Amino acid sequence: MLSTDFLGFSLKNPLALTEGPLSGNGELIRKAASAGPGLIFTKGIRPEPILSPVPYMSVHGGTLMNADWSCIGFEAWMEVFRGLDSPVPVVASIAKNYVSPEEAVRMAEGLQKAGAKIISFVDYDPAQLVATVRLARPRLKVPLMVKLPPFLPRLEKLIADLEDAGIDALAAMDSIGPGLAIDLETGKPSLGSGDGSGYVSGKSILPFTLKYIYEISRTAKVPVVGVGGVLDAGDALKMVMAGATVVGMATAPLIWGLRRFEEVAGGMAEHLENRRIGNIKEIRGLSRSSRGAPSNALRARISPALCVNCGACAKVCYSRAIAAGPRFHLVERNICVGCGLCSGVCPKRAIGFE
Repeated sequence: MLSTDFLGFSLKNPLALTEGPLSGNGELIRKAASAGPGLIFTKGIRPEPILSPVPYMSVHGGTLMNADWSCIGFEAWMEVFRGLDSPVPVVASIAKNYVSPEEAVRMAEGLQKAGAKIISFVDYDPAQLVATVRLARPRLKVPLMVKLPPFLPRLEKLIADLEDAGIDALAAMDSIGPGLAIDLETGKPSLGSGDGSGYVSGKSILPFTLKYIYEISRTAKVPVVGVGGVLDAGDALKMVMAGATVVGMATAPLIWGLRRFEEVAGGMAEHLENRRIGNIKEIRGLSRSSRGAPSNALRARISPALCVNCGACAKVCYSRAIAAGPRFHLVERNICVGCGLCSGVCPKRAIGFE
């Protein structure tokens, strides 16, 4: 039901642990592999070891502020891949933004020789990604990926250039920032980076990622990994509906533990089973195929069977189209403007539009 084909590998589910502290060395990868993801991305591999100033992470609900650029270094990663025996495919993620295209390709060649089965390049400069893939493709036999930064202009042209260069898959998106978190008691930035800033991931960026994956998968001919904002099974399913083949998580397992992968996979399977959907690929890209023409004629309707008369909808109805009835709330359809706010606050999902 959740099994997914990706770059020649059969994944037990479409969930991936993406770049971050939980995949920063061989021991952490082995621990993560036993926790249930279908795929693992290493932390960004840099030429030399480096430690980030502490503290480098700050949690705000389901949102994470992060300034962790630490790395065990390229030579240590070579040793990891030489001895890595993982039941889950592992992607070697090269922090291309710290090196030239030529050096990134030399690192990739070394990692391939050490046993890496998939290589990914990460850079905030799209031109550098294209140049690196063009240089790497004739020199590497393993599948090649890139991770795209957020909010890129001329996205269709970039994807076409990457595919022409020989890319096998795309991932998006990286965290958003820089941003700033402040300690209310001290007035100081919460993170230990030079200016106290960091990058935002987790719950806050999900709508941006969904839109990005929707646009990328509409254009791309290669599989897409959707990364950013996925906390639960519903988020993961939305990412697949937007067009993702694989769904990445980093913030959720950091905050709630690696067991989150089994919880999310279980929730996804339950959703599909309840709707008699045989395989996850049946809903991939559903958001694009089910999108109808814009309409101004839709109006709210409250289901008498589901409404518990709590009044949450009436509180937010600025057109005053909703009123309490003896057993359930009612919509005055000639006053309703169809804004959708009421359905978003209904705790029983009792409000639809027709």
